[in-house]
Amino acid sequence: MFQDKRRELILVGLASVMVIGSAACGSLGGTSTPGAGTGGTTTGAEANNGEAPAVAYVDSRYHYRIDAPGHMTANADGVAAYVGPSERLQVAVVQGTKAADVRTLARDDAAGLPSSTTGFHLVSSPASITINGHKVEKFVYNWNAGTSPVTGKPVTLVGVRYYVPKDAATVAVITYGIVSNHYDPQGADDIASTFQWQ
Repeated sequence: MFQDKRRELILVGLASVMVIGSAACGSLGGTSTPGAGTGGTTTGAEANNGEAPAVAYVDSRYHYRIDAPGHMTANADGVAAYVGPSERLQVAVVQGTKAADVRTLARDDAAGLPSSTTGFHLVSSPASITINGHKVEKFVYNWNAGTSPVTGKPVTLVGVRYYVPKDAATVAVITYGIVSNHYDPQGADDIASTFQWQ
């Protein structure tokens, strides 16, 4: 039973790598420091609470930091990502006129995802929330990452997207994803709350 569940989580992670694509490739623009964000260990094993220890990521290109569920790497286009067996985190920075209206940017992204995401279902429309005293836009969706070769069932993931403005011309788009049976809304917000512009 444990081996089947572990195998399923590994396969979900591999499927997610294909979906996120090259965002996790490369090592330009930032550094990850295991355990630096919350004093966690660097063993890579899950903590006693079932969550992986946080790994601080500092981006030297766009000047931000975030605590990730694992080691993040930056692609040449500036997108930084972590892809693990059951969860993933991606940070992309949008600059220019599109960043001037964060609400419209979030709504446009939510409207565009059905055409590029298999089995997309919007759970909650873009809405303003406050994280760490900053107003951000957030929406939640489900999507299908394929079929589990172990169970033969569809693998459903939950995606949560946050739009964190730096100024009128720069917005960080944080996308957190996790297998649906492990999704914790507060846990997703907790990860987003570690994001800081520097």
